[in-house]
Formats: sequence, C-alpha cells, structure tokens
Amino acid sequence: MTRPCPGPLPPRPPVSRAPPGTCDTHAHIIGPYDRFPLDDGRFYTAPESPLEAYAALQEALGIERAVIVQPSCYATDLSATADGLARLGDGARAVAVVEPDIGDEELRRLDGLGFRGVRFAPVLLGGDPMPIVQAFAPRAARLGWHIDLFIDGPREMTGMLAGLKALDIDLVLDHFAHFGGADGVDHPGFAALLDLVAGGRCWVKLSCPDRLSAAGPPYDDMVPLARALIDTRPDRMLWATDWPHVGHWDQPVPDDAGLLEWLAGWGVDRKILDMMLVDNPAALFGFE
Repeated sequence: MTRPCPGPLPPRPPVSRAPPGTCDTHAHIIGPYDRFPLDDGRFYTAPESPLEAYAALQEALGIERAVIVQPSCYATDLSATADGLARLGDGARAVAVVEPDIGDEELRRLDGLGFRGVRFAPVLLGGDPMPIVQAFAPRAARLGWHIDLFIDGPREMTGMLAGLKALDIDLVLDHFAHFGGADGVDHPGFAALLDLVAGGRCWVKLSCPDRLSAAGPPYDDMVPLARALIDTRPDRMLWATDWPHVGHWDQPVPDDAGLLEWLAGWGVDRKILDMMLVDNPAALFGFE
C-alpha cells in the first residue's frame, strides 16, 4: 500500500544566497510520470517533482552543483536519475541504488554518466546491510566511488561501528545518520558516530532536520549535534536539502530557503560553512 505525500513548497530566495560553488548533496528527481513511471513496490506516491522544478530551486537559492540520489520510489530503475544527471551536466553527480549482482561493465557505464556512489538504505528496507556492503565495497572502491548509507543510527551505529571502520572506502551517512534532537549528543550511538567520523573516511550529511527535530522549526535541538560533528571533522561535513521532501505525512514540509538559512544559526565560522557547502562536496564528488 502506498501513501500519498505532499510536494515541496514553492521556492523563495534566502536572506543570503549560497556562496559560489555551493552543492546540494542530496536531492531527488521524480517524474514526469509519463516518462518515468513509479515502481509498483513503492511505499509512497509523491507529486511529480521533475528536473525543471528542481532547477528553479537551484536558481532561487544560488545552488550551482547538485547530487541526485536515487529515490526508493524508483527501486533500481535509474532512468529518471540518469536523465536529470545528463541534463544538469558538469554541475551534477548522482548516487545509484543497484542490485548487488550488477555487472562491472554496467557499473563502469554508470561511472561514465557521472554516478559516484551506491546507496544502501536499511532504514527503509530493513535487514542487516553489512554483508552486502562488505561484498560490494571493493567493487565501488575500484571506481573511486563511495558507499552511501541511510541507517537508524540510534539503533544500529554502535553495532555497525567496527565493521564500518574496517571498510577501505569512503562512507557517506545520510541525514545525521538518523540521530534526532531527542537523542542528544550523549547518546552512545552518537559517540560511536563521532568515533567513525574522526577516522576521516566517513562523511555526514547535515540534512533533514525537519524529520529529526523534536522541537520543529527552527530545529534548535539539532544544532548541538551539528556542532559536535563539525568540531570533530569539519572537512567531512556536507549539506543537503533532501528536496522534494518525500514521506512527509506527520511533519510540515520544510522551506528550502529556511534550511539554507538554518546554517547561519549554528555559530560556525563562515570559512567552515563555505567548506561544507563548497569545498567538501567538491572533493568527495569530483567537482572542479
């Protein structure tokens, strides 16, 4: 059974436009449905959120680069993501969702299109991802890709720590590794996350506070988590909109300009904010 979810809010300019070279490291392109029909096994149905709508958001916020992440509503059909990637050109990269037995020739083809990572999402699909991740990591590493994980950090991080530290590949953890404001910086799983980040092979997207905050906008309870991660490795922090914010049933859809403005309330040096918005994603995704 699928649930309908609302679409994104109309874009508005932020108080201050993003600095040149800013990268949104996590956005989805969904539709148009006459060209890219949704997977029958999806658990949500979103309004069409095609490339043209995302490009309007980029223009409003001043985002020059983007990483398109394959959404679960398309399973492993990469057609919509690949189309958006091709149309955005050199200012875009993508993260794939693939079957574990995908052939090396197909992986090389995807690499040539601009895919730079593969995503595993146990928080959506359930199960222990580590056997699949451990088997796939050497193949991804040969391409210079990273492994993207959408995990339930409060429940899984401590148990996964040793296995993740043993992987010889860059890792990217989506959306604060799913730690929320109610968990706090003293959660033992969050301490494990900081340990992993300190090693230098783990990047974290400081994104999706709208789902993770127990307080709601302006997400003040998420700021201590952001500051702790930044203090640990500012050169491994990333920012993202998570546009078009699928799966919002119980929380209001966030204002994307507000998500960019949120960074200014962290009390972080402007140089570090620019690092997170521009330099870090350029290094990870290979933007020049």
